[in-house]
Amino acid sequence: MDYILLLSGPLAAGKTEVAALLTADWGFSRIRSSHYLQAIASERGGSTDRAALQTIGDALDAETDFRWLIEDVAIPTMQENPGMTRWLVDSVRKPRQVDQFRGAFPSRVFHLHLNAPEGVLRERYEARLRDGGEYAGATPYEIAISHPNEIASRGLISIADAVLSTEHMAPSAIVNEVIRLLEQRSCDR
Repeated sequence: MDYILLLSGPLAAGKTEVAALLTADWGFSRIRSSHYLQAIASERGGSTDRAALQTIGDALDAETDFRWLIEDVAIPTMQENPGMTRWLVDSVRKPRQVDQFRGAFPSRVFHLHLNAPEGVLRERYEARLRDGGEYAGATPYEIAISHPNEIASRGLISIADAVLSTEHMAPSAIVNEVIRLLEQRSCDR
């Protein structure tokens, strides 16, 4: 069965670790919007930091009714790799993105939302700030979670096909549960 797994969740929920295991251990191929947005930012001579890419993505959302992620990123990536059957969109952020994927690929999409209690998310975020990397820039947690994209992403919990808490589950256990859910869904069809 072909899958398009949409992964959502708040900052520091564990999406990156889960996505890495799905690609390394289970043969999922990533559909990444960040590379596309970075290319646009570079063409325009702008910054490629998180805030700049969010601004470009928001503009594309408005211009295309959220179709850019499918038409300009997902479909070309899938066409370049026709033998792949397991795809991962490692960070959907808005309900309309999920709607567009479900409309374009009705029987293939499974939307998983990862979550953890607020205190756990804050602790992870602040640890990653100290370590640098993807959260570099010293944006305080309160400001990071108040961004409209983060607020929208957190709301995706209500439309997900499944929700998993990452508070007490190791990424490998989460991945095993994801595979179980996908196999169950395949048997149900």
